[in-house]
Amino acid sequence: MKKKITLLAVLVMIIVGFAGAQPAVLEAEYGPPEEADTWTKFTIPLNADTFNVSEAEFEAALMNITSFWIRTEMHTGDDIGGIDDVAAGSVYFSDFNASSEGWSSGGDGTMEWMMEGGVDGGFLQISDWATGDWHWLISPSTWAGDWSELNGQNIEFWYKTDKPSYSAVIQLHTETVDRLVINTQGGSAMQPNDSLLIEVEVIPEPEEDLIIDFTSSNQACINVPSSLTIEAGSSSNTIYVSATEGASIGCTSVVEATASGYITSRLTFAVTEDADINEIGAPETLLIAPNPSNGFFRIMEKTGEKIESLRIYGVQGGLVYEMFAEDLTGSEINVSELEPGLYFIRAESANNSFVSKLIID
Repeated sequence: MKKKITLLAVLVMIIVGFAGAQPAVLEAEYGPPEEADTWTKFTIPLNADTFNVSEAEFEAALMNITSFWIRTEMHTGDDIGGIDDVAAGSVYFSDFNASSEGWSSGGDGTMEWMMEGGVDGGFLQISDWATGDWHWLISPSTWAGDWSELNGQNIEFWYKTDKPSYSAVIQLHTETVDRLVINTQGGSAMQPNDSLLIEVEVIPEPEEDLIIDFTSSNQACINVPSSLTIEAGSSSNTIYVSATEGASIGCTSVVEATASGYITSRLTFAVTEDADINEIGAPETLLIAPNPSNGFFRIMEKTGEKIESLRIYGVQGGLVYEMFAEDLTGSEINVSELEPGLYFIRAESANNSFVSKLIID
C-alpha cells in the first residue's frame, strides 16, 4: 500500500507540473476575410479558451511572451497580405503610418512598408519571396515581456489578402527565437541618388561577434553593403542602403539579411519621386496643438466627441504614456519627460478610437 501511495503522489505532482507548464507556442485561428483585397478587422480574445489551453498554462505563458506572430498567408500559391492598426490589449499598438515600427518578416515572405492604402494611412505589406511554407509578420522586440495584465483583453488588427483561400493563425511565443530585424527610421522608400540609414537588430544579443550578410535582389535599383558585424554583447548596428546611380523611378529590390542560426529578415525597398514622411497618411480627425510640441500640447476631436483615454506609443510600438479622464478634450497634456522624436497617439471616446502622430522637438 505504501508503494501505491508513493506512486500516486508522484503522478499527481507530474500532472500538476504539466498543468502549470509554459507552452512554447500558443496558437489561435483567424479569417479568412469574406472578400479579397478588402480590409477586415479581426478581434481575438486573449484567454485560455481561444488558445485551447488550461487557465494555468495560459497564465504561465503570458508571464513570458517573447514575440507575437501573425501568419499573413492564406493561399497555397503566391499571395500578398497586408496588416494595419495592430493592438495587443491596451499596452501595445502599431499603426504603421510613418514606418514599419520594428516589425519584421518571417518565413518565406518579404515585408514592405506602404505609405498609404491602409485603414488610416500606412500599412505593412508582405508577400511570397522564398520557398518556405508561410510568410509571417513578427512584432518588435519591445513587445516582449510579461503580458499578464492583458489576460481577458483582446488582440486586434486589420487584415487583407488578395487570395483568401483558408484561415491563418496568430502565435504567442514564450521561448527565445533567434532573429534579425531590419529597422528603418522612416519608410523603405528613397529618392534617386539618396540613401537610408537602417538599423539591424539582433534578438537575442550575440555572445560572440556576429557577421550578418546582405544581398539585394535588384542591384540596378538598390545597393547594400555585403556584410555587417554586430559585436558580442551588442544588440544592433547600422548601415546605409542606397539608391543605385541611374536607378529607375518605381524600381524595387528585396534586401535580405542572413546570419547562421537566425531567422532571415527581408525588407522591400523602393526608389520613388517623393519619399517625404510629412506627406504620409490620410486626413486625421484628432487635432493636436502645437505639433511639433515641446512636450506640452492639447487634443481635440473634430466631431466633438469626448476623449476619455489617451495613450502614447514609441515608434516600435511600446506604451510610453497613458492618461484617463471623463473628458480630456482641450486639456493640456504634459509629456515633457519624453525624448525628442516621433510618437503615435491613440485616443478613445466612448464609441471610437482615433490615431495621430506627435512630434516632440
